[in-house]
Amino acid sequence: MSNIKLLDKSGKEKSTADFNKDLLAIEPNKHLLYLATVMQESNLRSAKAKALTRTQVRGGGRKPWRQKGTGRARAGSLRSPLFRGGGVIFGPTGNENYKKRLNRKASKKSILSAVLDTINAEALVAVEELPVTEGKTKEMASFFKTLELENKSVLVVIENDAANKDLIKRAMSNIPAANLLVTDNLNVRDILIAEKVIVTSAALKEIEERFECFAKAAA
Repeated sequence: MSNIKLLDKSGKEKSTADFNKDLLAIEPNKHLLYLATVMQESNLRSAKAKALTRTQVRGGGRKPWRQKGTGRARAGSLRSPLFRGGGVIFGPTGNENYKKRLNRKASKKSILSAVLDTINAEALVAVEELPVTEGKTKEMASFFKTLELENKSVLVVIENDAANKDLIKRAMSNIPAANLLVTDNLNVRDILIAEKVIVTSAALKEIEERFECFAKAAA
């Protein structure tokens, strides 16, 4: 039986949403969730840190002391990494590449695992239609309040060709903890960091069709 509650546009529970039973029977792959999360976090990282090498540090043109007779080791420049204020050995250059990748099948299955993990935790609900007609913040804020989701991180997923996509985006733009995605842009990180995931019935159907291949493979 599906663990997905189906709500009407006022936020009241009607029944449970239909979802492929073969998909629900699949065990979420925790390791893929980890790999996908690490990949996304790495891909968001930018190489901003930069250290100067001995050739880039200013000064140090004069030899600090004569070559022989001082009892100290020979030195050619105070900009050497051996001296305070000198260059840095193997420091960050600002050209580091932190990009990571998963193959297409693993990436797709990691998203399915995130969806199933959220369903199993009863953190995903379906709604027949979002109560947005004017694109005003109060419409979505009132809906979240009905579901007792004020000050909680919420992910709203709508179908790709939703007619009122722009209105929903505008209505959610001033709610800091709320995020909006279409089904084609579903990703592991946004699903896992959300305390509640709200999916329209049409979007849930698109998700079911997108991952149908895994249900056939498991059958």
